[in-house]
Amino acid sequence: MKFNKAYSGLIIKLPPSLVNEAWTRLLSRKRNPITKDEASAVNPLVKSFLRHEVNRYQKKLKYQRKSWPIVKNSLYNTDMSNQETQTQNTDPICDHEEEINCQVKKELDSLSRQLLEYNEKTFGSLMQEITKQFEERVNANNKLHSEIEQQKIKLYKAEKLLASLKPQ
Repeated sequence: MKFNKAYSGLIIKLPPSLVNEAWTRLLSRKRNPITKDEASAVNPLVKSFLRHEVNRYQKKLKYQRKSWPIVKNSLYNTDMSNQETQTQNTDPICDHEEEINCQVKKELDSLSRQLLEYNEKTFGSLMQEITKQFEERVNANNKLHSEIEQQKIKLYKAEKLLASLKPQ
């Protein structure tokens, strides 16, 4: 992937991933495809394409900059007037951390056991049926392979017999 040095001013404005993507898109266009040689040389079409990519990238950055303060403010929009009363009424969690972790682990174990039991009840018969069908298909497939092998042996014997009759 090599754009001509004449485009370095445009390429600098794009991140490397977009430069690679632009190169790929330029070479794989459905309408008016360009060869690697044409894309590597000075070409007004390539310059126009790169300008378009830079404009798209800059618009994207501008939109992200505009929308970020909205997101940031909504994430941190809290009422700070009663902050002192909020912090005074909290119990330290660190003292009970091990106890809480133990309770959470027990609950997770219980939930995972329940989920396994539910899945076994719900899908057990389905899995047995699928396994049974699979085994039946494997058996049928093996019978067909055996029959094919027998037919090959018969064909080989017939060819051998024909070959022995031919010179006479």
